[in-house]
Amino acid sequence: MNRGADALRMSLARYGPAAAACAAAAYAATSLTSPRPRPDSAPQEQFSAERAMRHVRAVAGEPHPVGSPAAALVRDYLLAELKDLGFETQVQEAVAGHDLGPTPYGPRYLTGGVVRNVIGRLPGSVPGHAVLLMTHYDSVSQGPGASDAGVPVAALLEALRALRAEGEQPVNDVLVVFTDGEEAGLLGARAFFDRHPLAKTVGVAFNFEARGTEGPVLMFEAGPGNGPMLEELARTGVPVFASSLFDAIYRRMPNATDFALVKEQGIPGLNFAHIGGFAAYHGPLDDIDHVDPSALQHQGELALALTRRLGSADLAELGGEDAVFFPLGRGHLVRVPGKAVVPLTVAAGLLCAGGLGHALRKGGLTGRRLGGTGALLAGRIAAGAAAGTVFTAAMGKLAPEFRRHGDFHGSGDIYAAVAGLACAAVLAGPGDRTAATARTAAAALPLAAASAALAAGLPGGSYLTTWPLAGAGAGLWLLGSERPAAPATGAGPVPSVRHAMGAAAAAAPAAALLVPLSRLLFKGLTPRLAGTAVVALQLCGELAAPALAELPRRARRATAAAGLLLAGGVAARRFLRRGKGAPPPETLSHLLDPERSQALWISSDESASERTRAFLGEQPAKGRLPEHFPGWERDFLYAPAPRLDLPAPEVTVLEDGAGEAGRRRLLLRLRSPRGARQLSLAVVGGAVRRWRVEDGAWSEPASAAPAEDDSWELWLHAVPDSGIRVELELPSSEATRLRVLDRIDGLPQKLAAAPGTDPTAGIPEHISPAAALDVDTWGNASLVVRTVHLPVQEGPA
Repeated sequence: MNRGADALRMSLARYGPAAAACAAAAYAATSLTSPRPRPDSAPQEQFSAERAMRHVRAVAGEPHPVGSPAAALVRDYLLAELKDLGFETQVQEAVAGHDLGPTPYGPRYLTGGVVRNVIGRLPGSVPGHAVLLMTHYDSVSQGPGASDAGVPVAALLEALRALRAEGEQPVNDVLVVFTDGEEAGLLGARAFFDRHPLAKTVGVAFNFEARGTEGPVLMFEAGPGNGPMLEELARTGVPVFASSLFDAIYRRMPNATDFALVKEQGIPGLNFAHIGGFAAYHGPLDDIDHVDPSALQHQGELALALTRRLGSADLAELGGEDAVFFPLGRGHLVRVPGKAVVPLTVAAGLLCAGGLGHALRKGGLTGRRLGGTGALLAGRIAAGAAAGTVFTAAMGKLAPEFRRHGDFHGSGDIYAAVAGLACAAVLAGPGDRTAATARTAAAALPLAAASAALAAGLPGGSYLTTWPLAGAGAGLWLLGSERPAAPATGAGPVPSVRHAMGAAAAAAPAAALLVPLSRLLFKGLTPRLAGTAVVALQLCGELAAPALAELPRRARRATAAAGLLLAGGVAARRFLRRGKGAPPPETLSHLLDPERSQALWISSDESASERTRAFLGEQPAKGRLPEHFPGWERDFLYAPAPRLDLPAPEVTVLEDGAGEAGRRRLLLRLRSPRGARQLSLAVVGGAVRRWRVEDGAWSEPASAAPAEDDSWELWLHAVPDSGIRVELELPSSEATRLRVLDRIDGLPQKLAAAPGTDPTAGIPEHISPAAALDVDTWGNASLVVRTVHLPVQEGPA
């Protein structure tokens, strides 16, 4: 009996920490999952993804960009559904303009146009404040938008149905706004918050989005004073995957959703999205077949639970201090007051410093060994990050979608491969007990520096280093402070219980936080930056080195080999299956310049494919087209195309007057005789001080003078058949050149009737339109250009 108990104790002491670390890592890696979709037979007061799918099918059967006939059908459907639910409904038709900042291809993205928001209101028993649910109902023209944003639309409709099934009137008003023109530049949200009286009643807002086709749903952005909102979110009972790191990073990124207008108004709220399956985002594969019912269930449960809680809450009490927050396990939200970040960082640093000093005094660790181990650690991490980056780049050469998205269709195997590379890099390090303690100590030093830097500059991300640092400090206090117990058999020295506890303490926080972070970095930053995911896994492995060191050397080597074999197997599988997946995304547009008697096939692809060569030829020219796309820093492939008899856009100068300080005021009417939905107005090689569309608000005056070769450009959406007015204030009265371009999705009808072309979409059947990302947003279209020269203004009009 005693011999068996001793054997069990020794096994637990030797292998328990490694088993616990591996189990914690596996649990953390698999914890990022959405709730299971509920069937149509679920109780009426519950959310059912199966019931909600009928809405997805209704709104996402075809592309429905702002201003299109398909968008009008979706709008009518939403109005009918809201009326059936007993909501007061209206359509807000307004003109809006917005500046989204610089584009990746050069000019600032200035946008304006006519939008039609669908608004529903359910009066509360105490009118005055409202809970706002938001998403957009328009899609890009390159895809049907089943996930972006058909899933959020369906989630809100089904959530509101479940809310009404309870039969109770909420205390606060419930508003739902399906914005128009989000994909065109947040135009609907701008119109609602700038112009609609109901915007003044909003006490809290929840926006729902999608940046891909798969879950889980993340809460990635919070409004000001988020502490009380996070308490409400944590109490919903729905799995919550939220991180103040996402929020802090997103604030520094150029991306934006309708929630940007919520924050601009200082309204408390939360922003949700699912981001898996990014390779299908904004493209033809964002269709009903690729909808993730679990993501739909997750979005709906969050919307329903939050509306129930806040529908009866005092919305005036939602303001507070910002908090640091992060998920633990399967959607448990941990919240830490923002004012506690610095004290916690200092405490973790002191614990680590004490543990490191203890290990140097009594644990057999020397400064020389620590320095050498740190150098080897830096080399392993750099090598692992480089291997992960090179591997994904190599796999990207086999996947045509990688060029634009930086992602793969079905990227789970790629993540498994880079995780295998990280595992091999960790297990390649020294594995004896003293060396393992040195590895933990060496890993703690950059964690301490990162914790201090994050606490000072990015407190929302401080939890990622502070808690692993504390674990490392506690582990170093325990590791090696006792001599190993004498073995009862010839199996080698058995670690003491104290040593085993130290190994577990060093590994546990890292496994709980860094492993799921790795998955989120891989998805959020895309596999193009897979090196960041590898670094997170390697840091976790270095902190777990004392636990892993107790494994037999043969087991460590076998596991490292298995990681390399996994990466090799994924590479071989991808190589053998190249060209058998989704069709490669391509762009092909027809550009007509009647004044120059010029017509071109143009493409933003890197090179002509077998399919586009039928139009571009074997050796198309490559370069920029400044006459047609002034200021665009992108090369195009181009070749002569058939010159068609298509009318150019019309430009009417309604007013040309002198403004203050020698400025010039232009009032233009732009119109597309062929009924184009989009127009672009550019001031070539010049600047615009401020601008507005129709009777909308003036933009903020430009604060800096443009460079000599800069151009100004404004994209107009949902342009009425009668045209649209644009007013410009130019900084001087010098001669001005305007370039006006209209855009219709697909190729001209005369070319669409050619053999091998789908006449309904206007795109050759063998071409898969590239996603609406970067400059490709304007691709796969018929473009007609006009240039207008305005002479020097000699005096006041």
